[in-house]
Amino acid sequence: MKRLGFLSILLLFMISCQKDYNKTKHSYQFIPPNAEAVIQINELNDFLNSITNNTILETVYSDNLKAVSPILKQFSTTAPVYLTYKDSTVTDYLILTKHDTTLFVIDSLPNLISETLANSKITKTQIDESVIYHTVIGNTFAGSNDLNLLKNLNAENENTALSQLIETTDTKAVASIVFKSAAVNYSELLFTPLIEEDHSNYTVLDFTPHNKSLSYHGILTAKDSITNFMDRFNFTIPQKINTPQIAPKSTKSLLSITYDDFSVFLKNNSSTELNLNPETPTFLNFTNEISRTDEALILHSLDPKLLVEAIEEKSHFETFRDLDIFNFENPDFFKTILNPFITFEEAKYFAVFENFVIFTAEPEALKSILVNALNRQTLSNSEAFINMQAQLSDEASLFIYKDSDALSSYLDASLKGYDANAVQFIHEDHYTHVHGIIQKFKKRSATNSVNEAFTTTLEHPLILAPQVVKNHITKTYDIVAQDANNILYLISNTGNILWKKQLQGQILGAIEQIDMYKNGRLQLAFTTPKRLYVLDRNGNDVSPFPLKFNDPITQPLSVFDYNKRKDYRLLVTQGKHLLMYNAKGQPIKGFKYKNNGAALKTQPQHYRIGTKDYIVFAAGKDLKILNRQGQNRINLKEGFQFSDNSIYLYQNKFTTTNTLGQLVQVNTRGTITRENLNLTDNHNLNTTSKTMVTLNENKLTIKSRTIDLDYGDYTAPRIFYLNDKIYITTTDKQAKKVYLFDSQGKPIPNFPVFGVGAATLEKLDDERDLELISQSDDQTIVVYKIN
Repeated sequence: MKRLGFLSILLLFMISCQKDYNKTKHSYQFIPPNAEAVIQINELNDFLNSITNNTILETVYSDNLKAVSPILKQFSTTAPVYLTYKDSTVTDYLILTKHDTTLFVIDSLPNLISETLANSKITKTQIDESVIYHTVIGNTFAGSNDLNLLKNLNAENENTALSQLIETTDTKAVASIVFKSAAVNYSELLFTPLIEEDHSNYTVLDFTPHNKSLSYHGILTAKDSITNFMDRFNFTIPQKINTPQIAPKSTKSLLSITYDDFSVFLKNNSSTELNLNPETPTFLNFTNEISRTDEALILHSLDPKLLVEAIEEKSHFETFRDLDIFNFENPDFFKTILNPFITFEEAKYFAVFENFVIFTAEPEALKSILVNALNRQTLSNSEAFINMQAQLSDEASLFIYKDSDALSSYLDASLKGYDANAVQFIHEDHYTHVHGIIQKFKKRSATNSVNEAFTTTLEHPLILAPQVVKNHITKTYDIVAQDANNILYLISNTGNILWKKQLQGQILGAIEQIDMYKNGRLQLAFTTPKRLYVLDRNGNDVSPFPLKFNDPITQPLSVFDYNKRKDYRLLVTQGKHLLMYNAKGQPIKGFKYKNNGAALKTQPQHYRIGTKDYIVFAAGKDLKILNRQGQNRINLKEGFQFSDNSIYLYQNKFTTTNTLGQLVQVNTRGTITRENLNLTDNHNLNTTSKTMVTLNENKLTIKSRTIDLDYGDYTAPRIFYLNDKIYITTTDKQAKKVYLFDSQGKPIPNFPVFGVGAATLEKLDDERDLELISQSDDQTIVVYKIN
């Protein structure tokens, strides 16, 4: 019996150790060693939305994600989610992520069937038609539609090489993908079937979906001594891609290889592919780039005259527009020498243009290329190509370009409008970096045109005007709005509703953004009458928020970052009282405001003049000017009959207006000045540090220029500084017209446009054009693109 007791204790000890061992493991360490592809999802909501709304991701990955998407939509997590496939052609998946109690809460879902399997800790859950088996191993949630796959999970079988690659991914990307080179579905994004020959190698790509585009960056790996197709560029230096300077704008497909020494490239290529003597003299030794376009093979040379002289098998054919066209008497020369990258079987004619030598099968094709080059109608002058190229490196070992027709053919999908697509491979020191972009490009409309980009209808009328917030993932902007049922919406810059959140009350004023963890990820911060909220990118509350208050909050949340170090101060106004918190929701004990018995009339603002901080607001008839601790920095002997306008910093003076229509300014010495602007009771004021705008009935004054608008009911003017230019908006709610002016008071062409609410101006996407956001009715947000 003693022996049996000892064995029982030993068994319990071993089980306990195994549990502790599993708790120390990262989720990705449970990935089966034979996994063919792993998708690391860093921003789950953004990724799921991209799969639905990003045409490229949907085209390439829809088959793989079709089975798992309904399940992933029920997840709530900010931790990475690892989605694993043992074969890229099947839909059997494995989900791995950090477990917590709110990860997979499904009890309230309709059409739900859930049961724990006999003799196991595995639960079978069916949501509508989707079935998932799931369990918790240590700190890891594991789920799959393949029960056997789940039963065989064991971190001791970890593929350490795969884990190391996962650890190199960019956690700021929406998602990253690690896949074996032979995984056909995933390798399609590299635009070349050559990758599929490297069966044992892995490719890593970090994905960032943008507005109607997809950019991705990563690396090709080689396992031990196994080479990949890019090893043909060993000991060569990537060069600038020049061929777009001569390829016609209408080019559908282009593949370019570069090197600093062709003989080195030829030797590498010969040893892996051909039985050629790499020492064979060739005119290609004078090149640093060779490209294949739709109808031509193009060489780039720093000395094209020497190159042509080295071509012995040639004869003059004709002169075309002062350019000589030659017969090339060895048309099969390019048939195999550049395999597997380029083959060109009928190089019968060639001509020289600047630093290029162009070979074609027919003279008319050659003449067409020369005409386009003479007229500068080339790919490098195409607006779509320029826009795309700005996001890529100038130099590459291998560069592949496709327009919408070529891309549609390659991906076997209809991708009309995707005319700016390229992948470049940069091979250095036995590593190959990959940069790719697939981008839908719409030709610009006529200069200064204004077009409706999209509309988004909410479930109920808006009570919070549309506002823009920065998307820290894409570095672009999204839209937030609140409806009459106190539902907050986050809307993408293409008009898709990303999420909705029920709030307790109407948001006061503007939503602020903070980086409370100082890691580049932004949160939304705001107040309602009884709550101080901080939400993450997915609309989830950030602990310990929301803070709840018994007494009503009476002004919008003020966020101060005194030293620009992200040490935020959150200032809450309750009537005549001020409460200050840090970003963790803790009260700031060093801030003590002694009120004058009067409620705050304006939202507290923070300004810095020189090295001093000023917290400024109106309380009753007093203009309060405080220091960081809440004590009076400047004491004023006079009171004011404040208008309903805020306190601004204009010309380094605290500036507002009074009910007499006067401009009131106070400097840092406490000197008060008044200027009669002849404003009526119903007026609005807005300023930047150097620009002042007033709206008095139908008179809009920008700096010293006054514009007489039609009589109407106007929103307060707003000032925006974008693309190094100041813009001013106001909306006539009566006539439903949105006006836009520059800093000189000149109307922007094609304005006013239709709108019923206050307008916001922003550069929503990664293009230079601006977007104007307003409302087309009380329930619909409208966005105009200004070209």
